[in-house]
Amino acid sequence: MIHRGLLFWSVVAVATAIGLFAVKYKVQDLEEKIDRTNQKIVESQQATHILKIEWAHLNEAERIEHLANAHLKLEQASIKQVVRLDSLKNPPSVPPRRDTPLPSPPRTGNDVPSSSLPGGGRVAAEAGSPSPASAPPSGRSPGPTTPPRPALAEAPAPSGPVKAGRGAAVTIDDILARNEGESR
Repeated sequence: MIHRGLLFWSVVAVATAIGLFAVKYKVQDLEEKIDRTNQKIVESQQATHILKIEWAHLNEAERIEHLANAHLKLEQASIKQVVRLDSLKNPPSVPPRRDTPLPSPPRTGNDVPSSSLPGGGRVAAEAGSPSPASAPPSGRSPGPTTPPRPALAEAPAPSGPVKAGRGAAVTIDDILARNEGESR
């Protein structure tokens, strides 16, 4: 029995010694890696410092002014180049150009009714679209709002060319007025 116990503890002692040597060499390898990494960090910090010094030199105001004078050939602004703001306005004979407003996006059956939102606006209640109805209150009073623009709906395509004075798109109000006229 004593021989088996002695044999067991001898094997455990040898295995522990081998394990300790393996851990020791692994720790030494990791320390060398850390030293190399720290050296690279120091080198990159030095390179960054040198680049900052070069950047400061290249951005010196006197140097930039000298280069601008040498290469750009700029002249001083004369008083003749200064004009009054009134002289820059459009002449009264030319009316200012007015762009037509952009059409509203087409409405879907998932629109939130205007009576449920503050300010009377309509918002699409589709998945992923932001909804003011679900947003937390901002704590400020709603200011003046603009009424929503009517959406443009496409009319059925005519069989021939579009007649003079008739467009391919009509407003919702035109469609509703036409439907009310037909129902009477």
